[in-house]
Amino acid sequence: MRNLLVLLCLLAVTASAGDLRLEDRSFQTLAYIREDGRIEDSSFRTLGYIRDGERVEDASFHTLGYIRQNRVEGDSFETLFHIEDDGRISDPSFRTVVRISLDGTVEDDSFSVILYTDGSDPSQTVKILAYLVFFSDFLR
Repeated sequence: MRNLLVLLCLLAVTASAGDLRLEDRSFQTLAYIREDGRIEDSSFRTLGYIRDGERVEDASFHTLGYIRQNRVEGDSFETLFHIEDDGRISDPSFRTVVRISLDGTVEDDSFSVILYTDGSDPSQTVKILAYLVFFSDFLR
């Protein structure tokens, strides 16, 4: 009975309605982005946070950067990437580096899938982008 309760608690933690699960090409879980903006790795260790929908912090609450309207900025407000209306993410010279589709698939500039998610909408795109830029090796 105790094992069943532990399992149910784990399922409740990992399956909240507004959470996103990020998976690689092999459908292995890479990270979770919680509805409250917390970003966790596949072992549920907190990597960082997205605060107020735009400020990105590491697990020690140090600001890593910002995601604002149509750009991603570093901690000293330099533009790292541009966000296009159609889901394309461009570098400072406007070369497309990734695309985030409405179904949550993330492709690189040669249309190869690099990441899958549970789905996307404009508010989720910001969260996916925060993970890609500040917590993964995909855009470094």
